[in-house]
Amino acid sequence: MATPDPRPSSPLDGIVLIAYDGSANADHAIDAAAQLLGGGKAEVVHAWEPVSSAAARSAIYAIAYDDSGVMLERERQQAAAVADAGVARARAAGFEATGGALSGSGPLWQTIVERAEALHPRLIVMGTRGLTGVRSALAGSVSHHVASHSDVPVLTVPLGDDRSRSAG
Repeated sequence: MATPDPRPSSPLDGIVLIAYDGSANADHAIDAAAQLLGGGKAEVVHAWEPVSSAAARSAIYAIAYDDSGVMLERERQQAAAVADAGVARARAAGFEATGGALSGSGPLWQTIVERAEALHPRLIVMGTRGLTGVRSALAGSVSHHVASHSDVPVLTVPLGDDRSRSAG
């Protein structure tokens, strides 16, 4: 017997995956997506990387890394708080939102793409940092990597001209 395809039958059906980092850009992306899509089901994911993972790749982080577990627990709590704020923002914007913090074994963009592969959303929504050129290349643009590596359409929402928006 064939396994049913978990993907939505129409681009208008199914869940929206919202990548959320707690920034004004991410808040704006949620608001813009809600206006464009009219709400619907959404999963908010705050992809985060423990300092210990970053320490394995960078001597700068390794100097400050605390291996007692206290720092990791604090990071988990902070990540959960960011995810909770994203879920609240998405609900306030009109989405039927759930979600949480997700730590992967690689870069942030990879964690988002892997979640999309498991979830089969109709769309990934995320803000951009507004970096261009060399600054974008040096920052390793998460939105660029997600768009480049995902099989799902990605809506990247720039902050726009009003850079005075607050994260609240």
